[in-house]
Amino acid sequence: MKLLFCDNTIWGLVNFRGAVFKHFYEQGAEIVLVAPTDAHTEMKTQVPDYVRFVPVRLNRTSKNPLEDLAYMARLWRIYRQERPDCIFHYTIKPNIYGSLAAKLAGLRSIAMVAGLGYAFSGASLTDRIAQALYRFGLRYAERIFVLNESNKELLIERHIVKKEKVVLLHGGEGIDTNVLQEGRPVKEGTPVTFLMVARALYDKGYAEFIEAARQLKEQGLKADCCLLGPIDESYPNAVSRQTIEADAAQGLVRYLGFSTHPLDTMRKEGIVIVLPSYHEGMSRSLMEACALGKPIITSDIPGCREMVEDGKNGYLVPAKDGKALAEAMSRYLSLDWQSQAQMGHESRRIALERYDIRHVIAAYERVLYNKE
Repeated sequence: MKLLFCDNTIWGLVNFRGAVFKHFYEQGAEIVLVAPTDAHTEMKTQVPDYVRFVPVRLNRTSKNPLEDLAYMARLWRIYRQERPDCIFHYTIKPNIYGSLAAKLAGLRSIAMVAGLGYAFSGASLTDRIAQALYRFGLRYAERIFVLNESNKELLIERHIVKKEKVVLLHGGEGIDTNVLQEGRPVKEGTPVTFLMVARALYDKGYAEFIEAARQLKEQGLKADCCLLGPIDESYPNAVSRQTIEADAAQGLVRYLGFSTHPLDTMRKEGIVIVLPSYHEGMSRSLMEACALGKPIITSDIPGCREMVEDGKNGYLVPAKDGKALAEAMSRYLSLDWQSQAQMGHESRRIALERYDIRHVIAAYERVLYNKE
């Protein structure tokens, strides 16, 4: 069997879906990865030697239909040459144009809608066009994976996909809880670091994170507020490097840059993961935080709330509410160190119960072998 996996970055494909294609390789499948060669040097990734990587040119943020059609044609030529038994598509443009290319090549394809993002958050002409393209492209996918119940209902309600095609992954894309072990527990006197692990985007809650940091500073509460993730100013709703540098100069945030090994930072003692996002499919960074045994403060939205039992392993706050975020961060700071440590243990429990990668791989197998 030959399986092909297509994404809008090779970094995302290897780091987020690597456990899935490695499983199928170990089952005897030939694995082909199709994605652009990452433009940002900081996002270079090591492609496993047991797969074949076929680069393809894609402008992720272009709204030029001719460029997108050219991308579809490039995928069609690759698919015709490779003739895989099944193709898995991820992210917006591969989902739309890859599904079309697979149909034209007479091949099976399965799409994953990891999150609906900004295209489904408004009613502008651009948003409506994006939704229409999704509706057109996904009609040619055999199945569509979604990561939370809310996204499933929205896709069906807006007639983007047919109900019988949707497969809900209850545990998101999953994590390997054997690899991600609980870190060292908090000890008495351990300083607290509020760490936001995300792309530098306003809809990830950057402005609210900065507002909360400002309020903590004004109240004289000592905590380090850090951002770990790439700056991509070509992306819609991106935060500029200039803005981040200005906030850092005021002592509101420390920008840690982008890391190909974010878990090394996340597992340090005293880390609390903060994600005030506006919309998520199923946040991977929060699932990883659970596995590492880290307390979490995040938005009370689908894709985030699933990882938090409010008051047990962290706190849920309304989206777009910097004041509420500051209050939750302050509340955590007021806990004694034993209570902080217990929150971390509760996160680990949640990871083991809900987010093991084996459940996700089983869902892939059911779809691939027509058992779903």
